[in-house]
Amino acid sequence: AKGYGIISLTFNLHKKCKEKILKNRIQELRKARKVTQQELADALSVTRQTIISLENGRYNASLTLAHKAAQFFGITIEELFIFEDGENL
Repeated sequence: AKGYGIISLTFNLHKKCKEKILKNRIQELRKARKVTQQELADALSVTRQTIISLENGRYNASLTLAHKAAQFFGITIEELFIFEDGENL
């Protein structure tokens, strides 16, 4: 089945959802490279709204998207997403 075995974190749309939204450096890195949200969205094959949601902390990237974004910026996933010490992921 499509997506079987791939970790995917979804929109945190319901207040009862216990999913932790990870902080990320996407906006910081995008602006430093003078890349628009649309240009980044096109490079990652997602919508501009997805980029906005990632930057505003309303969405966690799937593992595939996190990998693509890290490759785009030339860094590791760990450098792109902030995993605070002591968090149970």
